[in-house]
This record gives sequence, C-alpha cells and structure tokens, in this order.
Amino acid sequence: MGAREFFQSVREAARDAQRCHDQLAAMEESALSVSSPAMGTRTAGGQPDGMERRVVALVSREDMLHRRIEADYALIDAAFEVCYGHDLGEGLAALVPSWWVDALWMRYGDGWTWEAIGQAVGYSARRCVDVVNSALDVADANGMVATVQGVGMAEG
Repeated sequence: MGAREFFQSVREAARDAQRCHDQLAAMEESALSVSSPAMGTRTAGGQPDGMERRVVALVSREDMLHRRIEADYALIDAAFEVCYGHDLGEGLAALVPSWWVDALWMRYGDGWTWEAIGQAVGYSARRCVDVVNSALDVADANGMVATVQGVGMAEG
C-alpha cells in the first residue's frame, strides 16, 4: 500500500470514528430519555420480552462501535507516527517542511477541506494540494518504516 492509499484509509477511519462517536452519543441520549427500567421482564415461558431484547441489541451495538473506534484510532495513531515520528522529532516532518506535514495531517487526520487548510497555513488550496502530494511522494520514495524514523533516502 502506498502513502496515498494509506492516508486515504486514515481519512476514512477518522470519518468513521466520528460517526461512531455520534452514534454512541445518540444512543446515550436515547437511553437517558427512557423512563422504564433498563431490563425488561421475562414472559411466562422464560423468554426475554421486547425491552430486554432491545437492551441486549443496544449493548451489542455499543460494543461493536467501541471496537470500530479502537481500530480506527490504531490506524490514525500509525499515521501520526508517519507524520511526526515516535517522539515528534522524526517522521515525515524531519524530511520535508513542517507545514507540509501539518497540511497533510489536517487533510487526512482531521478531515479538513483544502480551502480550510489553505486559510490555516496561509497558502492557496492548490498550493496545499501540491505540497501534500510532494510529501506523500517523499513517504513513498523512502518507505513507511524509514519515514517514521525520519530517515531520508540519502541518509538511509
């Protein structure tokens, strides 16, 4: 997987994590508005009633959303290391101008539009696209492991 594909998957993970957080917040709000007990009763045959089935389904959904968020953040954390290294003194930021990496992170880690990135860094959106593409080219040329370590091709 190349740097572009990797960072595109990071952008999708960041979006997915936000959707999961939104769903969890809605579930929590919904649960707070329910005035009946958390668990239902059992029918005469010992089967769970509708409320208990609903609670079990909600707990299962909540667990699944938490697992997705955990997987999303593992990918986002890996991308952060590619950008800034293990101790913020390495990574792609050691190989290209730091604002290039910041623009890359804003786009893929934070999900910003090119226009918003341009405003934040003081360059045109088109220039931001160009420098992010250049940064991704450097990551591809070096390989991801060397990039995390902040080692350039000539330094290898």
